Amino acid sequence: MQNTIKHTADWRLSTVASWLAVTIACVFYTPSTLTLFLQLPVHLLILFLLLAIIRTPNDNVARYASGYFALIACLFPLTNTSLVLIHMAMFSSLFSAHFKPTTLFGCILALLATYCGVLLFYKHETIPWIALAIWGIFAIFNGILSRRFVESLNMHYQSRQNYKELKATQNMMKAMSAEQERLALSRELHDSLGHKLTALSINLDFLKRQAPQEMTETVSQCHALSQEILAEVRHIVSAQRNDFGLLKTSLTDLFRATPTLKCTLEISPNLEPLPQQIGLCVIRFCQEMISNTLKHTNASAIDFVISRDETEKDAPIVVTAMHNARESVLPKLGNGLKGMNERVAMLGGEFTQRLLNNALISESQDPVQSFNSGGRLI
Repeated sequence: MQNTIKHTADWRLSTVASWLAVTIACVFYTPSTLTLFLQLPVHLLILFLLLAIIRTPNDNVARYASGYFALIACLFPLTNTSLVLIHMAMFSSLFSAHFKPTTLFGCILALLATYCGVLLFYKHETIPWIALAIWGIFAIFNGILSRRFVESLNMHYQSRQNYKELKATQNMMKAMSAEQERLALSRELHDSLGHKLTALSINLDFLKRQAPQEMTETVSQCHALSQEILAEVRHIVSAQRNDFGLLKTSLTDLFRATPTLKCTLEISPNLEPLPQQIGLCVIRFCQEMISNTLKHTNASAIDFVISRDETEKDAPIVVTAMHNARESVLPKLGNGLKGMNERVAMLGGEFTQRLLNNALISESQDPVQSFNSGGRLI
C-alpha cells in the first residue's frame, strides 16, 4: 500500500449515486427474471462494501479490493449492458491512492479480460473493442485524477496540521518566556529581598530585647510586621517555583491542534518540575510522534505517558508514546526520527523504538541530574 488517505472528504453521495445508476441500468437490461434475482444480492453487497470503503478508506485495503473485484466479475454474466464497467472506474478511483500505478493498471486489464471472457465463452457475443478501449482509458484517467486529488487533499491537510503545530509551539514558547521571567523574579526576591528581610527581622528582634520599656511595643510591632512580610515573600517564591501546569497546558494545546487523532496524556502526580531543556525535549518528542503517526499509519489514537522512578536518585524522565495501529516492522529512521535521536542524545539521554504484540512503543529517556533547578519548564 503506497499512501494513506488523510483528508475527510465525504464521497458517500457521489458513490451511492453512481451505484444507483449502474444498478438501474443492470436491472433494466436484465436478460431474464432469474438473472434479476441473482443480481440484487450482488448489488447490495457492492453497496455495503462501498460504504465500508468510504467509512474506513485505509483499513483492509487488500480485502476490500479483492471483494470488490470479485463482485464486479460476478455482475458481468448477469447483465447485457456495458454500463456495469462504471464499477471498474469506481474501483480505479477508490484504490488509486493505495496501489501502485502498475498494480492498478493490471487490475483494470484483468477486469477487461474477464469481461471479454464472459462475452466470448458465456454469452457467445463479439467483443466491442472500441467500447472496451474507451472504458479502459476512462478508468485509467479516472484513477490518475483521483490519485492526484487525494495527494492534493493530503498535502492541504498536512499543511493545516503543520500550521496548528506551529501555533501550539509558539504558544508554548511564549509560556516558557513568561515562566522564565517569573523564575528570575522569584530568584531575585529570594536572594535579595528575602535575605535583607531576614536580616531586618533579626535586627528588630535584637532591638526589641534591648529597647527601653516605652519603645518595646513599637519595636515588637515592627518585628512582627517584618516576619509577616518575610512569610509572604517566601510564599510568593514557592508559588512561582511550583507551577506544575505549564508542560501539561502546552501539550494539551498541541493535542487540541490535532483533532483527527485522539491524544491522551498521563503525567505522574509526583513528577517534580522539569528543567527547561528537558521540558522542551518532551514537547518535541510528542510533536514528532504525532506527526509520524499521522503521516505513516492509520491510527486513530495515541497515548503518552510521562513518568520518573522516584525510588532512584538519578532516574531519568521517561516519555512513552504508543498508537493503536498494528505494526509489524520498526519504522525507518527518517529525518524527523534522526533529529529526535540527536536532540535526546545532546541531553545525554536515549531514544528507542520497539515492537510489543504488534504495537510500536517509542520511548525517550532524558536524564535530569546534570541540570540545575534554575530554569524550569513546569
